[in-house]
Amino acid sequence: MAVGLLVRCEVSFGQIQQLKNALPVTKDSVVYSRILIALAQKYQNRQLDTCFQYLTMARGVTKRIGFKWGEAEVYRGLGGYYSYRDNSYLSFRFYLDALKLYKELKDSTGMTLVNIKLGVYQHYQGQHKEAEDYIKQALNMAMRMRNDSVMSAVMANYFFIYHKDTPHMALASQYLANAYQLAMKGDHTRMIIYTGLLQADEIYDKGDTALAVSKVQDLVRAALKKGFLYHALYGYAQLADYSIQRHSADSMIYQKEVIRLGLEGGYREIVLPVVAKFYRYYELRHQTAAANYYADLMADITELYEQSRSQGEQDYMDYYLQEKQLRQLQLQHDFQQQQLDRKSLEARSRYLVIVCLIVLLVLLVLLLLDINRSHRSSRRNADRLREMNKQISEKNALLRTHDDFKNKLISLIAHDFRSPLIQIIEITAYLQQGAFSLQEAAALFRRLENNADNTLQIFENILRWIRTQLSGFVYQPLPCTPADLIQQAMGAMKEEMLEKQLQVVVQVPADIQVLADKEMLQFVHRNLLHNAIKFSPARGTIAVTATTRNGWVTVSIADEGKGIAAEMLDRIFEYRPEKKGTQPSRGGAGLALIICKDFMDKMGGTIEAENRSDKGSTFSYTLPC
Repeated sequence: MAVGLLVRCEVSFGQIQQLKNALPVTKDSVVYSRILIALAQKYQNRQLDTCFQYLTMARGVTKRIGFKWGEAEVYRGLGGYYSYRDNSYLSFRFYLDALKLYKELKDSTGMTLVNIKLGVYQHYQGQHKEAEDYIKQALNMAMRMRNDSVMSAVMANYFFIYHKDTPHMALASQYLANAYQLAMKGDHTRMIIYTGLLQADEIYDKGDTALAVSKVQDLVRAALKKGFLYHALYGYAQLADYSIQRHSADSMIYQKEVIRLGLEGGYREIVLPVVAKFYRYYELRHQTAAANYYADLMADITELYEQSRSQGEQDYMDYYLQEKQLRQLQLQHDFQQQQLDRKSLEARSRYLVIVCLIVLLVLLVLLLLDINRSHRSSRRNADRLREMNKQISEKNALLRTHDDFKNKLISLIAHDFRSPLIQIIEITAYLQQGAFSLQEAAALFRRLENNADNTLQIFENILRWIRTQLSGFVYQPLPCTPADLIQQAMGAMKEEMLEKQLQVVVQVPADIQVLADKEMLQFVHRNLLHNAIKFSPARGTIAVTATTRNGWVTVSIADEGKGIAAEMLDRIFEYRPEKKGTQPSRGGAGLALIICKDFMDKMGGTIEAENRSDKGSTFSYTLPC
């Protein structure tokens, strides 16, 4: 059975006879198409074949005059028509075409009514997700428009879809009540009858059969009085269902009324199942005359249905093929016009082109002569300029080298001397104030002595590094024992290790020797140990290990600190001036590590850093045995 009910607010043309009388005297094509559309809408629930005739006429007019709104209304009407004809495919296609035009026109009313119809279609096709999307769009748009007629139609169709669906049942019932109230408020007879029939079903489901039957009978009489044959047919079908469920003999009377109204109103496909049921009924009882009547009737309906289906699909394809041909002809016409315009332009421009070419040829000869002269002159100037640029580049490179050396030197001195000197100044200030006992003062004096020795060693290392940067430095490697040098370096840092309660595990064999400069190598040891102590947590462990492979010795110092920031790990041994506002990743140790890298390069070794998988980092250097 066809679902839903076409609802459209009737505001312009009055009753059917008045509309028919207006057709012959109407000269304006837009008004004429509006009258045809209004007649089609009025006949859709009265006489379906007549509705289709008016829709066909309106379709031709609106297409011919390019009346987009009228085309959309016709497509919507054809969608409803084919839903009554049980041709869901064509119904769906025409509804989609109508929705496309309504969107182009930004017609909220049309989009809302088509969306709810598409939601009904998708729901009964089992596409519940798509159906829900269309229904939500229709509800949202209807809420925003505040159009009682449109809202009533949307809510009634919502009930029709979801009144048996438990999660939506309460909301569907509320929407039906609202739809009925809005129809009563707007005195919309068709919607009053339709929502009343839906309410009767709801009453019947609640168990009040007598009230439901009485309500449907009243609504059927009202529908017949107003000429709404579809609504009367719908009501008789409900009464037949009630009677069948109650096993009442009235069901055959009601079903025959359904057949009568279906044939009278052109709703043949809707009543076909009822006709088939009567045929089977009389066939089983061997009532040949009655069975033959319904058999012939069933055959006629089926034949008309197939004709309507085939013709509708053929018309749909022909219509869109014609549109495609029209677009192709228009494109062909535009292309030919462009070709003619281009040829005309070429003819007018040909003479000017020839003149311009002659002038350009003369100018080109003069230009070539001038270019040749300029080229010889510019080549001489380029040679002189190239020589001058070479000299300037060499001087700039030398200046950059000197400037980079100065920046490294100043930054290193500021880094390595600030902390020891500040500590010495702070300790002497405390001693002057008499804030310590003799034993504490003695301990502080020892600390001052250590700081002074460390500062002196740092100063000597910086001087040695400065000498390596100057021309004339010659590297002379000697055998060095890393185990002894590491112990010496650790002795100078004993106070720091005791203060942080660190455990230093040295696993460097005493018989391992490397070729290196002792002072350079000891500078590397002191800096790597100092960094490990500085970044180790309290009561942590520092591991010093050594391995040999293929004539090379690798010494590693591993701590348990936070490790090196990922963005600094790949350039920790490179000199890069820190940008304003940034923080050094290793607390200022970067320049000392740069010197370590420089020393290792001069000694023919390598140095590298990596983060450990568990925690902390490892610094390693490699030198030849």
